[in-house]
Amino acid sequence: MNRITCIEDIDRRIREIWNKPYMKELPSWVSRRRYRYADPIKADLLITGINPSFRPNDNENLPDEYRHGSAKDNFFLAKYDNYWGPLSKMIDEELKDRFDYLDIFHFWEKDQYKLKKEILCIGESGRQFIADELNLTQHIIEDFIQPHLILVKNKESWAYWGKVAGYVWMGYEFEKVNDYPCGELCKIVGLQKNDRISPEIEDTCLKECYVLFSRHINQYTKREEQPTSELLKNILNLND
Repeated sequence: MNRITCIEDIDRRIREIWNKPYMKELPSWVSRRRYRYADPIKADLLITGINPSFRPNDNENLPDEYRHGSAKDNFFLAKYDNYWGPLSKMIDEELKDRFDYLDIFHFWEKDQYKLKKEILCIGESGRQFIADELNLTQHIIEDFIQPHLILVKNKESWAYWGKVAGYVWMGYEFEKVNDYPCGELCKIVGLQKNDRISPEIEDTCLKECYVLFSRHINQYTKREEQPTSELLKNILNLND
C-alpha cells in the first residue's frame, strides 16, 4: 500500500475498500451507511476510539463532503455529550493544539458489539474487511500522525493493536512501563514478526511511542479511572 500523505489518499483507500466484492457478504447496514472518517493532523497525543457512532438522528444519506472532517472539534462542541464530554475534560489549553482523535474503523454503527456479532462472525469476508480497515488506519498513524503518546480508550480495541495474547492484527510489540488506576502504560518496542495485516511496514516509526491502554470512559467512570491532562502531559514529558 502507498503511504498516506493527505486526505485524498484516505478517501481513495476507503472507497476501494467499500467497493470490494466481500462487501456483498457483510451486513447491509455497512454498505448502506457507508463510512465516516477524520481529517488527521500530525499530533503528539493521539486518542483512539473504535468506530464512529451512528445515532438515532443521524442521516444515512450524507453527501461525500460531509463524511469527513476534524474529529477533535467534537471535544469542544459537545461538552455535555455522553461520549465526547468526558474526553474533553482530559484536554486542557496546553494539550489543545497537541492532540488528535481517530477511530480505528470507519463503519458507522452505535453498537460496538456488532463488530463481533455481525462482521467478524461471517468468516473470511468479515476478517478481510477488518484487516483492510486496520491496514489503512495503521498507515494513517505511521505515515501521517506519528504521535509520541497514544491513548487507546476502548478495551475492545486492545487486541487490534496486538496487545491481547493470541491476537496480532496491527502487531505491535510492547514493553510494560507502569500501571495506573486509569490503565496500563506501555512503550512500543517494535513489530511482531508473523501474521501482521501490514507486512509492508517493515520497521515502525512509532518505536519508543508510549501507549496508555485504558477503557471506555463515560460520565459514570470513576474519577480515578479517567486519564487526566496532567498524567498525559507527564507521559509526554518522558520523551523530552
